[in-house]
Amino acid sequence: MKLLLALLLLPTLVFASNFDLTEDDLNPSSQDVLIKKPEKYLRDESMIYDLNTDLGIKDQRTYTGADRNRFSVAGHVNSGYEHPASILGFDASIMHRSTRYNQVWYGAQIFNHSAEFGTITRNSRGSSSNSGAESNFDRPSSQKENILAGGLGAGYRFKLLLDFFETEDWFETVDVYVNYLRLNENFIKREYRGYGLTANYGLHKRVGSMYFYGFKLSYNVASVTRTAINQENESDRSLSLGWMTAALELGFFF
Repeated sequence: MKLLLALLLLPTLVFASNFDLTEDDLNPSSQDVLIKKPEKYLRDESMIYDLNTDLGIKDQRTYTGADRNRFSVAGHVNSGYEHPASILGFDASIMHRSTRYNQVWYGAQIFNHSAEFGTITRNSRGSSSNSGAESNFDRPSSQKENILAGGLGAGYRFKLLLDFFETEDWFETVDVYVNYLRLNENFIKREYRGYGLTANYGLHKRVGSMYFYGFKLSYNVASVTRTAINQENESDRSLSLGWMTAALELGFFF
């Protein structure tokens, strides 16, 4: 009976030990990191040094586990190497680190992309008797469109691929955002609105205790709808969007 009770209580005890962390566990000092179990604190984190330009040496060591807020901006191009300029844009994001789940970040982003119609969607192949339906518009692939979006999301910072390299100042991130989008369609001069998702994978180099730069891939999907022209149903006035960009990103922690 005692053995059965112990087995039933084992998962509870394991999860309690994982999440019942002290303040010192969550926010250790630099001295604690270097002396007390560095293998525990430095698995996904690093000790970063700023350069003292007066002395020409590294000093002011900072534990990256103490990072709490992150702001970044990025410039985007089409990820397809043949036509990189078919999508051009930028984004800005601000993220806050969770105090309970230490590698999890959450926050918001805003982005604006100028894209050729053929790189983000395609003309409808259906048929409709309604003259205003999407299937009756034959937009050229090179038609420039504008997308403005903002969203909320969460991310995770880690070192996985970087385990194969001896480096302390490179980090990987994965972020996912739920967005509200506005597409200004310039061929029929209509505005489309809807919801979508952004998924990012980033590879960043830390420059001192505050700044970083890097590269990221960003994949977007969305469904947008315009107001009816001639009493169409929703399927006759909707577009499905999807595109992928590559970006250079700059930011800082505070």
